[in-house]
Amino acid sequence: MQENRVRLNGGFNNDIFYIKEKERIVRISEKSKTKEMVLQEIEWMNFLYEKGVLVPKPIIPLECEEERVKTYFEFIKGDQIDVTNKSHWNEKTFKKLGKILGRMHALSKDFKLQTIQRPEWKAENPDVFDIRRKLDPWIREKYEKLVHSLTSYIINPDTFGLIHNDYHLGNLIINEEGRITTIDFDDCSFNWYAQDIAVAFYHAYWQHSSFNGNTHSFCDIFMSNFFAGYKTENTLHKDIIIQIPIFLKIREIYLYQLFIQKWDTNNLEEWQEYTLLSLEDKIKNQVPYAGINDFSIFL
Repeated sequence: MQENRVRLNGGFNNDIFYIKEKERIVRISEKSKTKEMVLQEIEWMNFLYEKGVLVPKPIIPLECEEERVKTYFEFIKGDQIDVTNKSHWNEKTFKKLGKILGRMHALSKDFKLQTIQRPEWKAENPDVFDIRRKLDPWIREKYEKLVHSLTSYIINPDTFGLIHNDYHLGNLIINEEGRITTIDFDDCSFNWYAQDIAVAFYHAYWQHSSFNGNTHSFCDIFMSNFFAGYKTENTLHKDIIIQIPIFLKIREIYLYQLFIQKWDTNNLEEWQEYTLLSLEDKIKNQVPYAGINDFSIFL
């Protein structure tokens, strides 16, 4: 029987559809994602689901469509968090976002795999994002310095584990009761916990400043509540705090190369051109994101 699919706005790499009759989401992964990789993503999501973390329940077994892995998930009712909606965007939500992430990081310590099929940060190969080869020389040098700086830190369960790796507002669904569900674990990898926190702050600040302005007090309100929520579930190790600015700069480089790769650079819209020029300036001049060098001020 042919599925009646409605295409949704997916990410840059996967095809995402909604099947109304079954109230399911179907994701057709990019070809580079093997069945083994997807199975470990599903195993991680099921582990979180069983521990009470709000995630879409995957529906197995996996299938294939034109040599691409096809995965079904339950449909989550609600909306993406809207930074212009005060019922969404408030101190209570900021604390929840930290609490959810802290819970996932705490559970990561108990999640064991016999063999690892997900991307994994290693000192001998710190380019877990696999973007080095895509970078122009001027930006590659800066990227290499950043990722190399992480090799000075000792891996331990309080700073490193299986993370979401793309924990931003586009991957968080809030319902009418204010319950927040985390979606899209497609990029989950073994990496530093600071990466998740940096991504959360990066996109929260970017969206807030784009739509609301008034960034003077936002950083303190957001991060102090986020950290407070995080610490109710997991240890906020000093190395995590130190690493956040590193991962914020890595995020800038990651987004810059992604946009260059995916956008039609010969026919950019005004906001796209502004975004690329802004990122390029901040990367070249090593401008601290949101003007913050030290996140310990929010503890």
